[in-house]
Amino acid sequence: MRLEMGTFPVTDIVFGRTTRYDAGRLTVDREAVLAAVRQDPRIATAELEIARPGESVRIWPVRDVIEPRIKVEGPGVCYPGICGRDIATVGEGRTHRLAGMGVVEVSSVNWHDAGGDYVETYLDMSGHYGEMYPYQKLVNLCLVVEPDATLSEEVKNYAVHKAALTVSDQLGEAVRSLTPPEREIFELTPVDPSLPRVIYIWCVHSPQAMSGSPTAFCTATYGLTQLTPPWYLHPNEILDGALTGPYRTAFAMSWTVANNPLLSDLYRRHGRDWNFLGVISLRTEWTTQTEKQLMANQTAKLAQQLGAQGAVVTWDAGGNEFIEVVRSIQACERLGIKTVFLTSEDDATDGAPTMLEPLPEADAIVSTSFFKNVTLAVPEALAVARVIGLPTKTVRRGSTIGLHGGADGALATAGPLPPPWRYDDHYGFGSLSCIE
Repeated sequence: MRLEMGTFPVTDIVFGRTTRYDAGRLTVDREAVLAAVRQDPRIATAELEIARPGESVRIWPVRDVIEPRIKVEGPGVCYPGICGRDIATVGEGRTHRLAGMGVVEVSSVNWHDAGGDYVETYLDMSGHYGEMYPYQKLVNLCLVVEPDATLSEEVKNYAVHKAALTVSDQLGEAVRSLTPPEREIFELTPVDPSLPRVIYIWCVHSPQAMSGSPTAFCTATYGLTQLTPPWYLHPNEILDGALTGPYRTAFAMSWTVANNPLLSDLYRRHGRDWNFLGVISLRTEWTTQTEKQLMANQTAKLAQQLGAQGAVVTWDAGGNEFIEVVRSIQACERLGIKTVFLTSEDDATDGAPTMLEPLPEADAIVSTSFFKNVTLAVPEALAVARVIGLPTKTVRRGSTIGLHGGADGALATAGPLPPPWRYDDHYGFGSLSCIE
């Protein structure tokens, strides 16, 4: 597969009479974009607002952040499969992207109605909390959208996400026929056979077990969110959005998946430091020990069949799905495939292990710090001058222990606010770590 990525840097967004891109300035025809969103009868309300880096702005509730990408040449569409989009295999031809910006999906719709998974993320465009995430540096076009209240939770999810993708597509069209100021070719070319062969094992959460539905909305592979055996993906497919967010943490967004710095580094050093073989995508949160071990065995077998000598492993969740992740590491090591594991760490309070199952084979670990903001002692986010989205934020028990006593309640979104309970830098965007 050969993919040419054309990049259009965005330095500012303004509203105007037509949607167009000119020398870093993206002008958005607000009414035309909203008209496209409102064509879906499932949408009750929709508005657009702009949030710029450094502004005293808080965005809540944030479900996803999407980087506008559009296929200019080659099969398929960007972000394929999700919300009924074309499922043609992507990763070839030419794609244009609007870099330095995000389309923020802002809605009160929860992930599913089975409980246990809640929308917790808010974004700050200034201040210490916002600095922990890459989105504060983006110029963000926020779609504040609510669906028909009579719809099921699952239908609501797909309706609001389709609306956000509609906005993304509208913006992408503005650069379809333009000459990109930056171009980069992505291709897994033949390399020196003496270079070490490296695979990326990318573990992504499935909501099937917790929601009770194989079609519940969440991270998706070509639109599928259900539990499936491991996939092999060419990295170009991911650059075209074949693997998408969001999940319940601030780092598992479509924007961070498409801009994963670990994937980019593995790819750009192909042929220089190693032979990058591509990506094995393992969906996680299987429900029995047998299933977890089976998925680990199959993941390692696939890596071996691809000729991997080394593997880099990441995951995007927490709790019991750590088992199939760490067992995959164990299975790889037992087949002679050396692994490096990039992960956040559990709370070590009262001497508990920082890994749910600390297996001896998992002995090369890159820590991205603790996954709980409370453990990290992240202070409250300061009050802001403007709120995009809902005026109040539900604070759930457990998310504010040590800050507000851990009681459920509602706080003014303008703040001050406790940070969401999870941090979880899945892909190494930040510089936080843990020390011995």
